[in-house]
Amino acid sequence: MAGNLRSRLARMRDRAAPSAPRTEHQAPEAFPDGWTTIGDGIRYRETTRSGPVAPARSPVELGAFSRRLDKLACSAGGLAFFDLETTGLSGGSGTVAFLAAFGSLRDDGALSVRQYFMEDYPAEPAFIETLSAEFSRAEALVSYNGSSFDMPLYAVRRAMNGFGPPDPKPHADVLHAARRLWRTTIGNCSLSSIEDSVLGVRRAGDIPGSEVPEAWFDWVKRGRSGLLARVFEHNELDVRSLAALFFLIAEAARGIGWPAACDAVGLAGLQSRVDEALAERTLRQAIAAEGQDARNRRAARPLMRLLGRNGRPAERDELVGFLPDDAAGLFAKSVHAERRAGDVAEALLLAIESAKAAREGGTLAMRALKRVSRLERKLAGLVPDRHSSG
Repeated sequence: MAGNLRSRLARMRDRAAPSAPRTEHQAPEAFPDGWTTIGDGIRYRETTRSGPVAPARSPVELGAFSRRLDKLACSAGGLAFFDLETTGLSGGSGTVAFLAAFGSLRDDGALSVRQYFMEDYPAEPAFIETLSAEFSRAEALVSYNGSSFDMPLYAVRRAMNGFGPPDPKPHADVLHAARRLWRTTIGNCSLSSIEDSVLGVRRAGDIPGSEVPEAWFDWVKRGRSGLLARVFEHNELDVRSLAALFFLIAEAARGIGWPAACDAVGLAGLQSRVDEALAERTLRQAIAAEGQDARNRRAARPLMRLLGRNGRPAERDELVGFLPDDAAGLFAKSVHAERRAGDVAEALLLAIESAKAAREGGTLAMRALKRVSRLERKLAGLVPDRHSSG
């Protein structure tokens, strides 16, 4: 099947060629330096920068990045940081990956980045086999949005080339953790935005991602290599920043350091997956610092949930006053006023405010209105003095 597909892809490429296609008289431009041909249509290069990123033999807990990875750990040297450059962002069967970067730690802790370049469509089966060999060597995979884009695309291209589904591997997608930490403070959680705001990395002359596909098409159709060097550097730097960000988050989840512009509630959410005591300390610190940052008022609710899970209701109830005055917070304060303080009038006022703040027709609005009705009747002496779910 792979051979037939190779022929079909070659014919498709010929039909789609521009009006001035490359011919044997139009030799391709010189390819960027540092690359070695390792197979028919596949080029390879490896780059290593001095300075350790992390100890290769140190254990890394993956649970902070996803509850699916709870209690999973591997050595830092067993991680494969990867990124694919593709002909588009749709991820459909017509999108092809033509460049891949894999980063892993050497024994001295430096990050080695290996890149593979597919010169043309017919080389795709060999390209897929090369990527498969890299994936198979890893204990776990690390990507940035790879669980939603890169790996599904890789699986599709395997199927299109007659290979079976990829072997399952633990996969930490750093984007999800990054959103928890920086969505409320930075907003844009693209890798380039996090690089700038958190890692302090500012790329010079980086090619925009939207121009990457055209750089490859320019090579395939016209033999022009002018933009390829920038694409290769873009791909390499993505993996280096990914590795730096992964270890920064992994350490913060263990209570080592506090990333720049980090949201305390988001950090506690990651910490709670590996160490609830640490998450509790982070949330309490956020509440104590409420006056410095109004966002920290959000810390009360997750801390109350944590205390409730651990059978500490009295401590949980002490935090009611720290809840924000949104619909849910006002509802909880109403319940507390009735059940703990015995102040039905105050409970009614809070329930009314909760109903006003809730989304009209939503579940919380309906619960708040039901509570208002019951408390009004209770104040009038029309219902027994007992607590209900509303």
